[in-house]
Amino acid sequence: MKKSKNLIPKLEIKETESPKYLNKSFVVLDSWKNKGNEATVFLSIRFLQYDFQCFSDWNKIEMNNFWNFNEKIHKYSWQQIYQTASKTNKTGFAYMPIPIENYPDSNFKKNLSTDITIFELRVDEKIRVHGFRHESIFFLCWLDKNHSICPQK
Repeated sequence: MKKSKNLIPKLEIKETESPKYLNKSFVVLDSWKNKGNEATVFLSIRFLQYDFQCFSDWNKIEMNNFWNFNEKIHKYSWQQIYQTASKTNKTGFAYMPIPIENYPDSNFKKNLSTDITIFELRVDEKIRVHGFRHESIFFLCWLDKNHSICPQK
């Protein structure tokens, strides 16, 4: 009996088949690595203050709106996010810096560096999320399904 050099058989790939990827454009996949405002937004819930509000407080429609927001925001650069800022025209993400005093007291809030800009982004007509930017990452810190942290005037 002759021993095979390779115990794992090679898979045959037909030449007509092309490999499947999440995205064929490597540039799009890694665009969060771009520098400055050209980087696309990468969302993180690492600092989510779930003792204020948690996703479990959201209904199915609100969660669906959040997941649509999540999918959409990854297609935008920070420059495009900043361009949605407007005091009168609340469309798109409606980037809006919010004073730290508006947020609930917590150890997290007390330990935030004074040079961090906290801002809200619009999920839909009512729902907002709040956090800060570090490089290309948007650290989502507070969920605000009722727009109560900084109510509309």
